[in-house]
Amino acid sequence: MGSVSLRNVSKSFGSVDVIRNVSLDIEEGEFCVLIGPSGSGKSTLLRIIAGLEEVSSGEISIANRVVTEEQPKERDIAMVFQTYALYPQMTVRENMGFALKLAKMPKSEIAEKVEKTANMLELEHLLDRLPKDLSGGQRQRVSMGRAIVRNPAVFLFDEPLSNLDAKLRTQVRGEIADLHKSLGTTSIYVTHDQIEAMTLGQKIVVLKDGMIYQCGSPLQLYQEPDNTFVAGFLGSPSINLIDCVVMKDSSGLFAKLPSGDVIKLDQNLAIDDGAKVVVGIRPEHLTVEDSGHKDGLNAVINTIENTGSDMVVMCSLPSFNMTSAFKEQKSLSVGQEISLVPELSTVLVFDEKTGNRIRA
Repeated sequence: MGSVSLRNVSKSFGSVDVIRNVSLDIEEGEFCVLIGPSGSGKSTLLRIIAGLEEVSSGEISIANRVVTEEQPKERDIAMVFQTYALYPQMTVRENMGFALKLAKMPKSEIAEKVEKTANMLELEHLLDRLPKDLSGGQRQRVSMGRAIVRNPAVFLFDEPLSNLDAKLRTQVRGEIADLHKSLGTTSIYVTHDQIEAMTLGQKIVVLKDGMIYQCGSPLQLYQEPDNTFVAGFLGSPSINLIDCVVMKDSSGLFAKLPSGDVIKLDQNLAIDDGAKVVVGIRPEHLTVEDSGHKDGLNAVINTIENTGSDMVVMCSLPSFNMTSAFKEQKSLSVGQEISLVPELSTVLVFDEKTGNRIRA
């Protein structure tokens, strides 16, 4: 196993800066997820770590060894691709053992490693089949098995579940999590899916425009986002972000909403009276109550999504919309007037100009 360290890494394609001065430390045995919208640079960063892309500047270390100038085969990494990248003319057994064969490992040792890995991935009954005879989920497990048999210092995953249907994604995601628990190998995983990021990652790195916007544990990023981008990118349904004006008087600190309603803020926030801010409230921190509730924001229900286990209610208020999400079943209807009551201790406040979080 090995740690991964990036120091001031940049990558440009011509005049286009794709990765901008990124520094990142991934601990030995850690599962790190790189997430961000399309074009954020996450796949390019993974390819740089793998050695498939050269850096324009900066340094890369794996297992405390500088590998910036080394070829991929010299870096002691194994990569799992979204397209499986299996050799169609080879059986599962041959695909899994091919890299070991190239390394001139004895046949008996290759067979032992392939059998052991196949048992771990429940592929033992498929070892003599060709890739065309496998389902998508089975092919992805073979792709993972091919990486596992090499026993690398670092696993690299490039959106490995993107070609699977929803049910298979959930299944294989669980298998990847179980594998990491049993193997403990340092893993770097690229995805645009926040569910994958939140459930798999011990560390999440949020990228935008080739820069790290925040790095931390899943709960840290969800509960304590550094900026409106991270707050809006993580969470489903998305966080409610509302442009407000700060009101400060002898009775306390408040945010005035476009509707004229006010929300009490943390009194320790360093904000001037009249400052323009963005208030963030997660949907699960808005309770739906009867219209006219003394602590609520009067709203009208526009849409109701009921999955049986969850209810999501989208509401309109003067000049903006808000979404509430909850587990309990409530008798609600479109067009109904209600009150949305925010959990004040969870309200987030961001500077309107910079988008950065204002903290106490």
